[in-house]
Amino acid sequence: NALFGNKVPSNWENLAWPSLAPLASWLTNFLERHKQLLDWTADLNTPKVTWISGLFNPQAFLTAVMQVTARKNEWPLDRVITTVEVTKKNAEEVEGATREGAYIHGLYVDGARWDSQQGSLEDAAMKELYPKLPVVLVKA
Repeated sequence: NALFGNKVPSNWENLAWPSLAPLASWLTNFLERHKQLLDWTADLNTPKVTWISGLFNPQAFLTAVMQVTARKNEWPLDRVITTVEVTKKNAEEVEGATREGAYIHGLYVDGARWDSQQGSLEDAAMKELYPKLPVVLVKA
């Protein structure tokens, strides 16, 4: 019935992340998440760019960025803050992992758009509901 109705089977839903996507989109998303985890665990290094919305717990990833920086600089973790810098690059254009923090992608803007030329948020373009942000550098 799940294939016919293009719905995620209930026994899969119980083991997976919350999603309202139909089966076809859900399965594509699952395969992309699986590929990211396989690539990441192949050499256990920080990826060039992390698809943040493909993680089950993105907050834990951001906390890990803070922890790595705090340990490296011998700072107390509770005094560390997160800063972000929106780059002008797409995920495919990033050549290597950053030395400080992590590059992330997979973020969208609601009701606005990112103008790479100005380096700021601008009014949304007509009929563009959720424009993608370029790669973001997250540092602590």
